[in-house]
Amino acid sequence: MRPKSALFYIDELSELMDEFIVKLENDLDNNRKVEDLSETCYEYALDAVGVMFIGTKLKVLQGSEYGKQMIDKVTRVFNQLVVAQSIPHKIAPYVPVYKECVELCKDIYIMSKEKIDAAVKNHKEDGSLEGTILLKMIERCGPDSDIPVVMANDALLAGIDTTGNTAAFLLYHLATNPDKQEKLYQEILQVIGAQGMMTEEALAEMRYLKACQQESARIAPIAIGTIRTAGQDMVLSGYQIPKGTFVMRVGVMMSTDDKYFDDPEAFMPERWVRGCPQHQKPRNAHANLPFGHGPRACVGQRFAKLELYMLLFKLVQKYKFSYDGPAIGINYFGLGSPNGPLNIKFEKRM
Repeated sequence: MRPKSALFYIDELSELMDEFIVKLENDLDNNRKVEDLSETCYEYALDAVGVMFIGTKLKVLQGSEYGKQMIDKVTRVFNQLVVAQSIPHKIAPYVPVYKECVELCKDIYIMSKEKIDAAVKNHKEDGSLEGTILLKMIERCGPDSDIPVVMANDALLAGIDTTGNTAAFLLYHLATNPDKQEKLYQEILQVIGAQGMMTEEALAEMRYLKACQQESARIAPIAIGTIRTAGQDMVLSGYQIPKGTFVMRVGVMMSTDDKYFDDPEAFMPERWVRGCPQHQKPRNAHANLPFGHGPRACVGQRFAKLELYMLLFKLVQKYKFSYDGPAIGINYFGLGSPNGPLNIKFEKRM
């Protein structure tokens, strides 16, 4: 999971975004509006995980039944976990919600393992796994290890709603802030051009693109916070916390607090760009941690960020998009998700 690991997939994600745009054009109505872009973001996220982790085009954006079932089951798992995780361990196996979660996880594992086994079999014939995370894990752990399969399965499970909802909010924030969208478009013109392709070198220069993603995740982090078990007795804000206690850090309260950020409700990517007048030095280095921190930070964050960068780059390069409906907030039942349909209008730039 070195910093450059994800960059290997720029070209593959670029091809995937071409499929995203084909689907988008088919979904637009006579007013060039899409009914709800969130579902397409989920499909893109699952397809991207398939390409990067198991070297397989799952054809989710093309309407595969596999994709529909996987997205439905994963979304259901995260929603049910809200209730299931609060059930005492001793009675959990007898509670319907918990039993449903277990069955869903079994289904997801079986579905993903079928794709993983097929990918390994095809690789022996055509080398199609070359460069993928799955092959790297197999080479490191050995062909008989369960770890590569579990890792790839976890990526398929964890990479749909998380990245899909993050992408939905990112597009919403740009659609409702046309001045920021235009500023990003000007960066794209300057670094890549109106018809150019993303490269590793170009991405390294695109500070405003990355700042847009960071600012969107600050305002609407998909994970409401992080939970840890206290490793020792400690005192937090005057409260004695015994060793073994579950402690939850509600990150969204810090990342939208004016104690740490000026005008915290405003979408202002410039606050993350050094040299901009609005740039802010962190008042607390841990006030904005959408991917967690330290050894338990999101293992797939570099891949998720690359997916988001490629999505935003391609859509802003090709379209000027806008939203004129009621304000959309974040619903934290399960993972954070938009609390209304993402009805966005797309107008071609050229």
